[in-house]
Amino acid sequence: MLSQFKNTNLILAPMAGITDMPFRRICNKFGADITVTEMVSARGLIEGSEKSFKLLHIDKDEKNTGIQIFGNDPLVMARAAKIVSRFNPAFIDINAGCPAKKVIKSGSGGGLLNDLDNLKRVLNAVVENSEVPVTCKTRIGFADDYSDEIIDIIYETGIRKIAIHGRTVKMGFKGSANYDWCKHINKFNDVKFVLNGDIDSPRRAMDLILQYPGTDIMIGRGALGNPFIFEKIKKAILGEPINDISYKIWFDTIREHYNLMLEYYGDYGLILMRKHVGWYLKGMRNSKKIKDFIFRSNNYKEIIEVLGEYDRT
Repeated sequence: MLSQFKNTNLILAPMAGITDMPFRRICNKFGADITVTEMVSARGLIEGSEKSFKLLHIDKDEKNTGIQIFGNDPLVMARAAKIVSRFNPAFIDINAGCPAKKVIKSGSGGGLLNDLDNLKRVLNAVVENSEVPVTCKTRIGFADDYSDEIIDIIYETGIRKIAIHGRTVKMGFKGSANYDWCKHINKFNDVKFVLNGDIDSPRRAMDLILQYPGTDIMIGRGALGNPFIFEKIKKAILGEPINDISYKIWFDTIREHYNLMLEYYGDYGLILMRKHVGWYLKGMRNSKKIKDFIFRSNNYKEIIEVLGEYDRT
């Protein structure tokens, strides 16, 4: 069975406001083979936005990290690709699937799927101006269940790694991810496809890999508060028992995550960390009171003491 998995990478999906350097490092630690930054505005880069440039930071301890950019103007995307290349990421990823209304309205992200001629122009602009490999993350269609034209266009630009979320842009995150599109994979023998959407357990990941050998697995929301999912999937692949995460590992991970956030953002990291703590505590017994405290506190020492005394069983 291991032969089915030998060419499979586990990837942390790019997520705005989430996949910053601290969270990517935590996921690397627990087995993510590849990670991707939050989406970076191409226009923000060419205009010198400090916020956009901060998102380009890749720590020396990270491995196989790509930078995702988004935009709708081919000339702007071309200039952004040149800027990003100077930071020497493992690859540049083009966002052609973000379902956020603001992004779609600008013609970027998922909005590109509503204008396939411009999608092609944007893809070509990045490919022609990047000094590192280029990948693309997209969806199965804008409003239709599946559009084979999207993959054809991406393929024609020379991109050979394509991540596809199994929902349309219009669906957002409603409904269920559809993997029927995978029946078209064999048409593109030289493309590495990445499966994304509703992969929230080792069983789901293994089912997909067995059904579609040679693909990579990209996990987004399934890793929120659960960076351990990558390690669990790898244990499942090896046929090793998958045990619940011990309290010590859980607590040490949160503490390490806090420390990375403070190191990277300063005191503001305490505020940004609140959503992560909410995810780490999700579904746990008696967690409401502790979450209420943490969401109000700006004292790192007090937060760690409260978490250290928490009985999650």
